Amino acid sequence: MSTKTDRDFRPFMHFTPKYGWINDPNGLTYENGTWHLFAQYNPDEPVWGPMHWLHATSTDLLHWTEHGVALAPDSLGMIFSGSAVIDHGNTSGLGRDGDPMVLIYTSHGEHEQQSIAFSDDRFHFTPYAGNPVIPNTEKRNFRDPKVFRNPIRNCWTMVLAAGDRAEFYASQDLIHWTKTGDFGSKENHLNGVFECTDLFPLPSPDGSEVWVLLASMALHPEFGGGRMQYFLGRFDGDTFIQDEPHSPYILDSGYDNYAAVTFFGAEKRIMIGWGSSPGYAPFAPTGDFCCLMTYARELSLVQTDSGLRLASKPITPSFELTEIVRETAPENLRFPHKYVPKASGSLPGELFCIHVEADEAFDLMLSNETGEELHVLISDEQKLVVDRTRAGLRNFSPFYESGVCSVTSAPRTNYGKISLDLYFDRMFAEIFTDNGTVLNSSMVFPEKPYQTATLTGHGKMWIGCPQR
Repeated sequence: MSTKTDRDFRPFMHFTPKYGWINDPNGLTYENGTWHLFAQYNPDEPVWGPMHWLHATSTDLLHWTEHGVALAPDSLGMIFSGSAVIDHGNTSGLGRDGDPMVLIYTSHGEHEQQSIAFSDDRFHFTPYAGNPVIPNTEKRNFRDPKVFRNPIRNCWTMVLAAGDRAEFYASQDLIHWTKTGDFGSKENHLNGVFECTDLFPLPSPDGSEVWVLLASMALHPEFGGGRMQYFLGRFDGDTFIQDEPHSPYILDSGYDNYAAVTFFGAEKRIMIGWGSSPGYAPFAPTGDFCCLMTYARELSLVQTDSGLRLASKPITPSFELTEIVRETAPENLRFPHKYVPKASGSLPGELFCIHVEADEAFDLMLSNETGEELHVLISDEQKLVVDRTRAGLRNFSPFYESGVCSVTSAPRTNYGKISLDLYFDRMFAEIFTDNGTVLNSSMVFPEKPYQTATLTGHGKMWIGCPQR
C-alpha cells in the first residue's frame, strides 16, 4: 500500500540518501573533527532490499557529504547492522599504515554471523579474509554488534543482540572473541526481540558512574513494529547488571526513533537514530528516497521528580526566536478562569522550532490551509501527547493509520512549570520536554506545508526561524 504525491518531503537538515532506502545508523565514529555515519542501505530502489552500508561524513552533525557504498553483500550474505572503531595501536594487525578503522557487522545469509572489514583511509574497506569472526549456525536472531573499549579488562567488548537478550563478548584483537555473559531474558518488559544494543557509561548528578544499556525492541506490527528502551546499572567487565529496579524506561514516546546508537571516539556521548518505524517505513510517500536519520542528540543523566533518567539534547541549526503575544481575556468576562487565551503566529517555512513555557496544560497545534493539524499537548494528566490523526497523509499504511501509532503519550518526569521545544523539518517533528527526559519523534506528511502555529492555554510561545 502506498500513496503517491507530488509533495517534496525531503528534509532540509536531516540526513537522507540521494536515492534509495536507509534504515539503522551503523558504524558511528568520530575522529579528528570528522563524524562518520554509516547506515543500512538499498542503493537500487527506495524500499528495503539487499542491505549495503552507505557512508556519509560531517564536520557539524548537520551538513552531510555522501560517499556511496562502503560495504556490499558478499558470499556470507547481506550486510546487516553493526559498529565501527578506530583500532589505536593496530591490535588487529590489519592496518598497513597506522591505526585502521574497523567495521564490525552482521553477515546475514543462511545464518547471522559477525564479520569485520578494515580501512586505512577511512573510505575504502576490505572485508577480513577470515570472516566470520563469530560464526553461528544455531541462533536465528544474532546480530547488530556494538564494540567499545572495555576499561575494566583492557580489551575490546562487543554487546550483541541475541533474541530475547543481549550477549557480551571480549577480544584482544577484534578477531578472536570469547563470550563473557548475557543480560535481558528476565529483565526485558516489552517481550520483543533485542536489536541494535549499545552500552556506555555516563556520570550521574551525584558524581557516580552509571552504565546505560540501549535496546531497540522488534515488536509485532500491532504494537507499532518497534520501540526503544534503556536500562540503568553497571558493567563489571563481563556483563551488564541492572541496578535501577524501575528500569527499563522507554527512550522515546514516538515511533520514529529506532535503532539509535552512539558514536565511538567522541568526547561527549552523541546518539543518532533511524527516524522511522519498521511497522510502516516501507510505505512512506517520499518518492525517490525513503527514511532519514534523527538530529544527533547529546546524552546525559539527570535527576528528576521520578528518579534518574536519560536526557537528550538535540544538536540543531541555530534559530532566531520571536515571542508570539497571546490574546488577553476581556475585562468584562464573568469567569476569567474559564477563558483560555490563544497565541497564533505564522510559521517561517518548513524548517523551524517552537519553544513553549507554561504553568498548566496546553495544546500546541500546527495547521495548514487544507485543515490538516498536528497537535502537541501537555495534558491535564501531566502527559506529553502527540496526535497526528489529522496531521496529513495517513492511508499509505494501516499501521501508521492505526490508533496506536496516531496518538502517543508519555508521563512527565518533572512536575510544575513546563518547558517544551519542538523542532520541525518538513516531515519530521522532534519534541523535548522535562529537560530532555521526555521526548517524541514523529513523521508526518502534510499535503500542504504547515502555515500556522496556535497555542491554546495559559502559556507563552516563541517561533524560531533558522539563522542565515
